[in-house]
Amino acid sequence: MFTITPAGTMNRLFVDGPDASDYPRINDYFNRAYQRDPENFSREFESLRREHEAFHSLQSIAGYCCAKPFGYAGDFRLIDRLYTHYIGSGVHIARWDAFAQAQPAAVAVRNRKTYFIDLMKANLPANVLNVASGPARDVLEFFGYCPDAAVVIDCLEYDAHAINYAGSLLKGNCRVRFTQQNILTWKAEGTYEMVWSSGLFDYFTDGVFVRVLRKLLGCVAPGGQLVIGNFSDENPNRAFMEVGMQWFLHHRSPEQLIDLAKQAGAEAWNPEVKSEPAGVNLFLHLTKPA
Repeated sequence: MFTITPAGTMNRLFVDGPDASDYPRINDYFNRAYQRDPENFSREFESLRREHEAFHSLQSIAGYCCAKPFGYAGDFRLIDRLYTHYIGSGVHIARWDAFAQAQPAAVAVRNRKTYFIDLMKANLPANVLNVASGPARDVLEFFGYCPDAAVVIDCLEYDAHAINYAGSLLKGNCRVRFTQQNILTWKAEGTYEMVWSSGLFDYFTDGVFVRVLRKLLGCVAPGGQLVIGNFSDENPNRAFMEVGMQWFLHHRSPEQLIDLAKQAGAEAWNPEVKSEPAGVNLFLHLTKPA
């Protein structure tokens, strides 16, 4: 067992599952062990993962993310589990899922859905490009708030399973159109008053980030805005995500996001970085000169 925390204490938590009062201790355990020796901690954790279903079962949040049933971490089903406060069955899984759902990173994912809806309600753009739209629950809930909104939302998504899932949620809403294509090879047709991408760019290296951002700049209509989400480099749950869930992202600071925007040629677009209330998900805002 790990030496950074008393073995008996952590054994109890992993066997029984944590209560809310245990959450600070668990986060401290992950953060200190990962900071001390990330490679060794990750390797040792694999034996613990095999012992406890909350870390290997598809019915749990951490286990599902680690298994990557669609080939990648953070897929549409995982994101929708976070959006909908999913809790798996069984006491052990339920306690660990409650822990995962209570963490700032999970709260931030839910907040970015609200962030999109608030942006849409404030601006009511005529057309929107939603890049890597995933489950599209943010789109669904926006139309729940604004059922008569005169807006067309084009959802660009690589995963056909995600498109099918989102389509089942939206039930044939004719104002939402799906395109299955890789953003790296996709070619834009026309421009949009708003381009939104909440959860794609933190999977990109800096070079790919700049390349895709440069492509999306050409999709924005004069006076329109481009908004890109990226996890902050101050994410307090990074250790749990990377060890417990095998979910790796390129975390960035506001300064890094602005620098990447400038590298892509958006210096005149008034680059600005905001965040959702948890401060974990950052949003790069770019406004095209009118």
